[in-house]
Amino acid sequence: MTSPEHDANVTTADAVNDEEHRILASLLEKVRVISAAPDRDVEIMHALTDMYLYAKKHFFDEEALMERLGYPEREHHAALHREFLERTHALVDASLAGKLDFAELSRFLANWFTQHATEEDGKITLFAQRRARGDA
Repeated sequence: MTSPEHDANVTTADAVNDEEHRILASLLEKVRVISAAPDRDVEIMHALTDMYLYAKKHFFDEEALMERLGYPEREHHAALHREFLERTHALVDASLAGKLDFAELSRFLANWFTQHATEEDGKITLFAQRRARGDA
């Protein structure tokens, strides 16, 4: 499984967005590490909550960037953000109910971040680069 830390260096041509990716990757990694610990119930709730709140902030900023760029796929991209937040909220609920599958949580977070940051955010980067060259 790829760690979110591994893909935290993906850049989007926006310094704030890139720093937020690094912080979000760090929070995702924290959740992954805690989920592997034997005494994790309280810590995982705090880590999931921190990650959820930071993801909301990051998504808001990234969607504002897409708006400024005139990124044509911003509605689709924003829908992916909403899906992540909904899934994360469901994981928090499962944790509260004592029914959280920690292996599933780790896989979901690592896979989502890797796929989203490299593929979806990579499209924003390419669009921004083409636009800067006058190709978009």
